[in-house]
Amino acid sequence: MRIAVSGSHATGKSTLIAAFLSRRPEYVHEPEAYETLADDIDLTSGGPSPEGLRSLLDFTVAEVANRPAGACVIFERSPVDYLAYAAACRKAWSAPEAAAFLHSALPVVRESVRHLDLIVLLSASGAGRPDEDERFRRRVDERLRRALVDDDHDLFGSRDSPRVVELPGSPQRQLEGLLRLTSVGGRA
Repeated sequence: MRIAVSGSHATGKSTLIAAFLSRRPEYVHEPEAYETLADDIDLTSGGPSPEGLRSLLDFTVAEVANRPAGACVIFERSPVDYLAYAAACRKAWSAPEAAAFLHSALPVVRESVRHLDLIVLLSASGAGRPDEDERFRRRVDERLRRALVDDDHDLFGSRDSPRVVELPGSPQRQLEGLLRLTSVGGRA
């Protein structure tokens, strides 16, 4: 199963993936693109530049495309995450920059998600500090929910679209949900 764990920064993606891999060692972990491209991406509290975000998206799309149906892989981020970051970068980007990014990225993301079987969403939860980074994280979280759960971008209308599931609760409950989803005939 090709799985992507989606969520804003600091939502527990790495923690969930590490716990999952300890129980399902047959899966390969694909770290998020930023871990590979960090030296080339300029980040501020308002997020990456349009060029930097596009580099992250392109890298992720290529990694997803390289995994055939039936592969046991878990991606740390989905291509949809980059749409949410672009939509949330309202302080760092101009409105035309965000609109141009979304316009060019939507067809790429729409095609890429068809190469996934499951996208799990981890939401930002708990009261964080009311600083700019926390506000940005919550904006990303809101945009991800709109994109994944509400399907605001019409990404999941085809029969070969992945299943999208939100995994709420504690890290242990999230792990239990993901293990159920990846068991034969599993449902959470």
